Amino acid sequence: MAHSETELTISEAYERDNDRALKFLKPRFHEEKFPMTQILGYIGSLILTFAAYFLVINRVLPSIALLAVILTLAVMQGALQLGVFMHVREGRGLAWQLIPLYLVFLIALGMVGMSVWIMLFKSGVS
Repeated sequence: MAHSETELTISEAYERDNDRALKFLKPRFHEEKFPMTQILGYIGSLILTFAAYFLVINRVLPSIALLAVILTLAVMQGALQLGVFMHVREGRGLAWQLIPLYLVFLIALGMVGMSVWIMLFKSGVS
């Protein structure tokens, strides 16, 4: 059975699909000669850390406002570190990174929740 040039054999179609799948799965990273992004991320993390330290040591704000500002600084620092050092913006796509991120947030929430539980009710640990 002869086939025209536009038709593919099964092995040719398989090879083409395999090449397309491998090309999709290959990570796409932006390569730089000098790690300026990481240096700026590190400096930004230091600034956010020292800002929180300064606010706590000097008691600039009332307790509730101070807590809100420190939590805001912590979220900003977490987002900065996820974007710069954990390369959340790079790679195969956001779908590959959302499930592990949700799992990390769930584990962190569980750890914080259980720590608060132990501190509030002293669960016979002391």
